[in-house]
Amino acid sequence: MWKNKKFIFCILFVSIFFSSESFSKTVKDIVVGKVIIHPFAQDQLEVGSNICGSQHSSPSASGPHIRNGVRINIANHVKIGAIWDFGPAPGGQMRLFEGAASYTGLKHFQFSVGVFNPSFGLSSMQPRGDSIFPERASVATITRGLAAGANRQAVQALFYGNYYHLAISGTAGTAGPGKDGNQRAIVFRSVILPIHTQSFLMHIGISGEWVFQPSHKSSMAGGVSFSDTPENGDGLNDKYIKTGNIPAKNAGAFGLEGAIAWRKLLLTSEYYNLIVNTKTNSRINRQNFYGWYITAAYTLVGEPRAWKSTSASFTSPSCDQKVPTFCHGTGVIELATRFSQMDLESSDVSGGKQNIWSVNINWYPLDIIRISMDYSHTKYYQKENYRDSDSILSMFQVYF
Repeated sequence: MWKNKKFIFCILFVSIFFSSESFSKTVKDIVVGKVIIHPFAQDQLEVGSNICGSQHSSPSASGPHIRNGVRINIANHVKIGAIWDFGPAPGGQMRLFEGAASYTGLKHFQFSVGVFNPSFGLSSMQPRGDSIFPERASVATITRGLAAGANRQAVQALFYGNYYHLAISGTAGTAGPGKDGNQRAIVFRSVILPIHTQSFLMHIGISGEWVFQPSHKSSMAGGVSFSDTPENGDGLNDKYIKTGNIPAKNAGAFGLEGAIAWRKLLLTSEYYNLIVNTKTNSRINRQNFYGWYITAAYTLVGEPRAWKSTSASFTSPSCDQKVPTFCHGTGVIELATRFSQMDLESSDVSGGKQNIWSVNINWYPLDIIRISMDYSHTKYYQKENYRDSDSILSMFQVYF
């Protein structure tokens, strides 16, 4: 862990530099005529380890998400995002996180092109700065990575309002380092709010993606693969659940999402079925995988999470006193728990099965700073192989 002291110091220095003015006020936009420039920072430092079980690890530190840039609004008609991902630190690959232009001059519509995260799934559309847990549930990570994750080259048409969100996208490969540059897919999402009152909200949606041209090298057939590290990012690089490459003719993921917000309580859940069609000896075989999660979050101090129509997701909790520092003298506090399951076992593929139960506390001493503490219990099964572990993860995040 001491090898990472220099890295930890650099992360903290960058975070303080970006937020120095925010100890007295929120980071302000830069306004030049009809152009509004919004600085963007999403920098995380995580320290975690497995504390007991069949998998032990020493405490380790990393910066899994270090992203900085700007978002520009021109006369409320054009939005431009320019954000650079400095890669997981230490030693990660740098790449373009967002480089997109959107036309918003037509009411209730938004048309986007470039490198961005197309609309798919509730958890996927919550930026990491607004996420309830430091890391997404495995089913969200795996499904979005198929055709709708970050760094994705895409075009999108979005129709949205106070009670609905409908998006359809065409996606290609990821920008920068990667092996899916020649992939082609269609992604869609539809969300409605059948009930929306001052104290109660119901969110119902469906999402789907279909890869009709899997990524491939010139000398190899196309293929897809599914894998994920433990959800709490406990410092291990091991991917317990992993299928390896599956030679695929096509593949997709389809699922349901739902949420109920009542006063300061928020319940969210998603379920997805993954389909991979493989071709062997002129015969089509279908592999089916599935995963789901359910989350409960309660805002103990502060204003609860609010729904955003442009992303059909929920913001971070905020201070109900309209001050950026130490709401009610303590800061905003949120408690959460989550249970998730990911099953990558099928007739021909054995990628393992994972169950994870987690509890988490989020503390926002300032409006742009978040400190989290997460405990997770993981059970992993693959044929006769069984592992279990208990892990703790702490996170320091600057997000604006």
